[in-house]
Amino acid sequence: MPKPSYLLLAIVLTAQVAEPAAAQSDQQFWRNQWFWGAQAGAFIFSAGGNQEIGLGVGGHWFITADHTALNVSFDQLIFTGSQVALGTGQAVDFSRAQRISATVNAMPGSGALRPFIGLGFAIQHVTNSAPQGPFATPQAQTSANLQVEELATKAFLILGGGIQWRLVDKWVIFGQYQFQPSTNDFLITSGQHVIQGGLRFALTGSKEEVDSTR
Repeated sequence: MPKPSYLLLAIVLTAQVAEPAAAQSDQQFWRNQWFWGAQAGAFIFSAGGNQEIGLGVGGHWFITADHTALNVSFDQLIFTGSQVALGTGQAVDFSRAQRISATVNAMPGSGALRPFIGLGFAIQHVTNSAPQGPFATPQAQTSANLQVEELATKAFLILGGGIQWRLVDKWVIFGQYQFQPSTNDFLITSGQHVIQGGLRFALTGSKEEVDSTR
């Protein structure tokens, strides 16, 4: 066999061995990891008959097992002077909110590119809502303030999913979508659509290895 044929055969055999090794490496990378990360994106909802888009920035933990993961996240939300109306017709202005969420995700696949889909809950709190005057009496203003305070915080069921890719070494880039359904007992009564992207880093293992040696 000519020497070039030996070289070609060596390349083919090396590739066949390296491909399963790379897949095994990626599969091992995702298993039992504690990721720390940051995300940013858009919160889309309707207020006063108009579509509103707010900015959300925050951080998260993404803790993996074999094909599942727990995602715990915090977001600071910034709106451009949004306004909603109470059932009484009273206008309420707000421009800030905070959101804490936790989802349990399934992660099919074993390669560097991993989709995920999850179900969980979120607690959202509008931090600077204020009813707008004029008020007929001081008692009417107090009543409006109390109603706004009651409607400023709400727990939601959320459904979402996304895709993540092992970028290099322990770094992961991801994009995700989440949906919060509409409700009548929160200042934002419409459904909310959350579109985010970000980075996460595998800081440490999420499972302590047991060493049986003495």
